[in-house]
Amino acid sequence: MYIQKISIKNYRCFQDFSMEFQKGLNVIIGANNSGKTGLLYAIRLLNEPTLSVDDFNKNNLMKYAKQYLEDAPRIEIEYVIRHLISENDTEDESIIRLLPFLGMDRLNEIVSKDNDENFQYDITAVIKAVCTLDSKVLGEYKDAVASVSDFIGYMTVLKSFIPKYSWTYYNGASNTEATKKEATEIFDIRFIGAERTSDAVSKETRREIDSFAKDQSNSLLIEKLRDDISAEMKRLLQSPLEKLSKLFENENNDIGLARGNVSISHDLRPNVSVGEAYVTEVRDTNSDYVVPLDYNGLGYNNLISIYMLVKLTEIQKGRDFRILCLEEPEAHLHPAMQYKLFKYLRTLDETDKLNQQIFVTTHSSNISAVAGLDNMYMLAHGESDCRQQGLAKLFSDKKESEKADVGDKADTDTKETKTEKSDKQTAKEHLAKFLDVTRSDMLFADKVILVEGIAEKLLLPMFMEKCGCAYEDEHISIVEIGGKHFEHFVELFNGNNVHKKVLCITDRDFSWIKEDGGVKLLSDFGTYAGSVTPHIKKLHERFPISNFHIVTQTMGGRTFEDELFLTNMSADFADFAVAIKLLSLVANDTVTKLLKDHSLNFAAWDTNRPKAANSIVSVHLDVFKAAINRDAEHEEQYKQLFFAELFLYYAKNNKGDVALSILTDDTLIKDIIVPQYIKEGLEWLLK
Repeated sequence: MYIQKISIKNYRCFQDFSMEFQKGLNVIIGANNSGKTGLLYAIRLLNEPTLSVDDFNKNNLMKYAKQYLEDAPRIEIEYVIRHLISENDTEDESIIRLLPFLGMDRLNEIVSKDNDENFQYDITAVIKAVCTLDSKVLGEYKDAVASVSDFIGYMTVLKSFIPKYSWTYYNGASNTEATKKEATEIFDIRFIGAERTSDAVSKETRREIDSFAKDQSNSLLIEKLRDDISAEMKRLLQSPLEKLSKLFENENNDIGLARGNVSISHDLRPNVSVGEAYVTEVRDTNSDYVVPLDYNGLGYNNLISIYMLVKLTEIQKGRDFRILCLEEPEAHLHPAMQYKLFKYLRTLDETDKLNQQIFVTTHSSNISAVAGLDNMYMLAHGESDCRQQGLAKLFSDKKESEKADVGDKADTDTKETKTEKSDKQTAKEHLAKFLDVTRSDMLFADKVILVEGIAEKLLLPMFMEKCGCAYEDEHISIVEIGGKHFEHFVELFNGNNVHKKVLCITDRDFSWIKEDGGVKLLSDFGTYAGSVTPHIKKLHERFPISNFHIVTQTMGGRTFEDELFLTNMSADFADFAVAIKLLSLVANDTVTKLLKDHSLNFAAWDTNRPKAANSIVSVHLDVFKAAINRDAEHEEQYKQLFFAELFLYYAKNNKGDVALSILTDDTLIKDIIVPQYIKEGLEWLLK
């Protein structure tokens, strides 16, 4: 039995919101204030209904003059509960708990037969919880609100009426009213908040132990234990008990007890609570000594308590009735411990041994890296609401533009649809392998920049600062994908409710030098400008979405490195200081001497070219001189391109080192100019 779907209206940051879940592990990710905690509290309300003035959606409250003058605000939460029941399972209590919330049309769906040929039924129950103001005081509320002149005044009035609010429960299918007990006792929900102490976590463990002890046979044994302890205490304390008896037995109506036919008696009744008596201790496996849990580190204490809450379901009846809510379990846990814990939980989930539904909110990329795409759900900021999308559903065939007319397309099975299925499945399989701790960071950011290699990743924060784009303030994640498979990562944000901006910075990969019959020839700038890079064309065609943008080189560069060089050589610096320093970072002895003697003077390099015929400098000089003779109009551009190509030739095998060298040179950081295509991309990202 599990919560399959929750729909929320007017609760905290949710105006009108729905999210579907799965039976086992559900990991909810997203930026701060995207609604993760509010979602956990909405789940908790099914077990512990509460209300404060701050539980109402603030965006709606601020419109009180239009919405709440004649009627008070209300909260509605609908829980869709699914359960698979076998016809021969006489011990399954779920059907009894769900009965007040079942619809007759949901009772007869046979989904399968088990190994013993018994039918299994897929049962759906709907609980609708509504929090409203008592109708008896609605007139008082309207009179009080009528005199309000501003939002602060309205909040003061609303707060005074909170004690008059109450929760009412309905069968969501038939809209018939149910009792509070029938709704709130379906699930046993354990909630471990983010601001927790060792005792707070242990308290939930003790609750589990107590519930285990409430079994009928255990209860009888505990009562007998209490009697035995009472008898033994009376034997040990016989003398003081006799003195107490003599002290009070001669009261003789001194204070008037006789008129009420009562007298003073006494006994020893020890309160034996299994939960309070149960102590979790930690044994040091090196020294073999034991210390109480409170004296151990908080990280390991959390780990132990969470593990116990998961494992205890294996020995308790009614395992289907339990839900565990964990808010930021990474608190106090080393990254390696986070990874191992959720690897363990994911294994239990995949083998159907979790025995309860678990909801987790997290900011940890260590957890998201191992939790699994099928278990993750993303929350993101909306303009006035929280928007959501389950990550597993990001790979469904339904595009955003198709959502309004799904019925019309349900029977369509075109070649394009089949191809899209294959693409999406490929993306999912790729991400399952490569969505590691570093790349998972993009799931928690507000905006994402995808780059090919390490050089762009290292230098982009510095470029962003120079362009006035605050890296930290904008909550931007820079993700190096290690190649050109951008489509797999973009698919995460393709056609769903999470409209997260994704900027793709990629290389044009234009080939300037080609061979024709053994002769090296240089392409022209017209060909460069009109060239279409296959992987860029594919991205444009596959993702015609407003939240995705691609930028690439425009000045003649084919990669980030040569475009960076061209940008800084083309700048109005007579001495080419930045370009010279960039080339000197990668130059061999021959190039270093030419730089020192002739700066970036093309003619001087040609005149003093290396004597070796196969020198890369000489080969490039010949190719570029021939291009200048053919196209004199672009002479200066060809000369600049010659040095950019040379820089790329020597930098291509150690791009990370070049980027680090730039970042450690204060003069370069101060004077270097950001390539125009990167500027353009950052401007789009900031819009």
